[in-house]
Amino acid sequence: MKHDHRSVGIDCLRAVAIIWVLLYHFVPISLFNRGTHGVLLFFIISGYCISFSADTSRSAWHFYCKRVGRLLPALVVCGFLTTAFKHAAPELIEPSRLVSWRDYAYTLVALPTLNVLRIDFAPPDWAYWSLFVEFQFYALCAAILALGLRKFLLPAVCAYCLARFALSSPSTFYTNDFFAFFIAGLSVASLAGGNPKQALSGLATALFLECAHQFLHYQQPSIPMEGWRLLTLSLGTLAVFLASRYEAPKFLRPAAFIGLISYPLYLIHQDVGHMILHALRIGDDRPIDLLLRAVALPVFLGMIAWLTYSFIERRSVKPLTTFLQNPLPSNELALTKDVATD
Repeated sequence: MKHDHRSVGIDCLRAVAIIWVLLYHFVPISLFNRGTHGVLLFFIISGYCISFSADTSRSAWHFYCKRVGRLLPALVVCGFLTTAFKHAAPELIEPSRLVSWRDYAYTLVALPTLNVLRIDFAPPDWAYWSLFVEFQFYALCAAILALGLRKFLLPAVCAYCLARFALSSPSTFYTNDFFAFFIAGLSVASLAGGNPKQALSGLATALFLECAHQFLHYQQPSIPMEGWRLLTLSLGTLAVFLASRYEAPKFLRPAAFIGLISYPLYLIHQDVGHMILHALRIGDDRPIDLLLRAVALPVFLGMIAWLTYSFIERRSVKPLTTFLQNPLPSNELALTKDVATD
């Protein structure tokens, strides 16, 4: 995959992941009861893409600014919409899922800073749990880059995760049990970059961590540690490898559009979607209800996601990244230097 072009195959896999999650949340059929594994597929894809982002970053700070600039614009919009919907119609949502405007605003600070202030807060939607994991992994990669280990990103990540595992306890929840999926994605990127030894050691580490977490019965608050995760890790890694190695057929390009808007769609879908179902009194026992849940509702939410991508995300990512990397314009920097010299 070229650094400056999107991969149709990777976007198709993003489409698979978000559809998987949507069906899990909206269609009460046992076939879709492991839809959270769609998020695990997102983690593999993210690990693959992070490798290229690290390669093209001028510094650790530049890398982290790119990641924040990529995620923050849609988060601002979708978090605002979710919070506004909840305030406008609180009767459509469980009281425990209501969120204050203070919590919304602090979410925008807490996620990229890993809640360094240690303030208790509730995100606009608990689907944002995956962003907590994402930003922790970004911070780890940025730290490795800051240490001058860019060429050894994958081995350094593996060493950190193995050390963290060795010091962990099965009875205590921690995010390291998701990092195997990022490592798998990094390994595919390493293989694509012509470093098979690092790739194989990375895949071995990912498999070891996942198997060890399951064998030792590590705790997860909402996602059970079960054999299906290992299957997702294996098939997801293979799918990312195939997408990175072969050009996707032209007939799959419409599916790539869903992958293009998958991030804002993920952010807006869960609580807002359930509020819409409640408002329209859509049940789950008739065929028409299942059709509305599986097709009509995702299409409507997809329109919101497309508008967010087209008018906010696509136009804001680069300017925000530039601002975060260098908040002061060049003339102000020069003035600051002159004042310091005086």
